[in-house]
Amino acid sequence: EILDYLKELDKNYEIWIEYGIQSIFDETLDRINRGHSSKNVEIWIKKSKDKGLKVCGHVIFGLPGENRDMMLKTVEKSIEWGIDSIKIHPLYVVKNTALAIEYQKGKYVPISKEDYISTLVEAIKLLPQDMIVQRVTAGIGDDTLIAPKWCSNKNTQLKDIRDALKKEGIIY
Repeated sequence: EILDYLKELDKNYEIWIEYGIQSIFDETLDRINRGHSSKNVEIWIKKSKDKGLKVCGHVIFGLPGENRDMMLKTVEKSIEWGIDSIKIHPLYVVKNTALAIEYQKGKYVPISKEDYISTLVEAIKLLPQDMIVQRVTAGIGDDTLIAPKWCSNKNTQLKDIRDALKKEGIIY
């Protein structure tokens, strides 16, 4: 089994398994064509943890049809599943994708920077103090980015996130 092999490697190397949770809502996972259910991810996280492996959960904010409450519920459930670390970043629209077509037709509106950062700060407040945060944003600085344009400058995003965390008294 793959998990047994990874556990064997973990004796000599630091091994992390990252699961693309993205959302705990199956209707969202279907809409973005993930090809799995939230239950599938929950099962594999449990199997990995039962083997003693370290698990990172990857979550995306701003998925089509999701609101702030849904994004925070995804973080809460991911914590319940036992992840050791988390990566969070906003969804962005790139050229030549199905999402780009939805965006151009007005069927998808990206999360605003303000909503992303305020939701991220609330999500960080939910995390156990020993939770490792591996990522709080993502940037794409080439000409494939369509929206949101604020994702084009990762340094600006990080500064704004740091400022918001400091304002809330969150030390990182």
